[in-house]
Amino acid sequence: MRQALRTLPWLALYLCAAFSFLVEGGHFGQPVAPDLARLPARLGPLELLEEFPLDALALGEQPPERATYRRVRVRGHEGRLFLAYYERAQRWSGRPHDVEKCFAALGWQEREAHRIDQAHRLWSRLFERESVGEREAIRVVHWLERPGSDRERFTWRELASRLGSLRGFRPDVASVYLEFPADAAPDEDACLAAVDALSQALEERW
Repeated sequence: MRQALRTLPWLALYLCAAFSFLVEGGHFGQPVAPDLARLPARLGPLELLEEFPLDALALGEQPPERATYRRVRVRGHEGRLFLAYYERAQRWSGRPHDVEKCFAALGWQEREAHRIDQAHRLWSRLFERESVGEREAIRVVHWLERPGSDRERFTWRELASRLGSLRGFRPDVASVYLEFPADAAPDEDACLAAVDALSQALEERW
């Protein structure tokens, strides 16, 4: 009996390590890149407008496999959408990039940040910087989009659903953020509606 009690923790440890290795290796689901060029022009309150160029240096040494950068409009408020797809999320390597660090590298200072209580694990951040003698301020709402359920809570039913579909164990992610002038940003309800619509569109494409 004592031998079994000593063996079981080690067995559980090795099984967890093997499971982690299989997930990291993509054996429970291969990456499927969404066709970002075919996103609808209208997603609920979110209107996707024309693309704008982005300096390749801003993407770092390990850029995303696919990306789209668009002007957007949310209930009359104009802003920008940054959507970058990564075949494998490896935060220790900077993939995808930390949003706050990206903005800091561009001279922005974070003035306020709060978590929005919603399934997509949203963050809302206020950044400011001096530009040509004037102070600029932007509001950024960002999240990581993953295949499968966006619900964060752990339940046996949720785990069984992930094991059954395998989509929840895929290694690919999309880093998404919406940027608006701070004094002309839509309210959080409008942002949540836009996020839900965009999330659903991505889910249908990967």
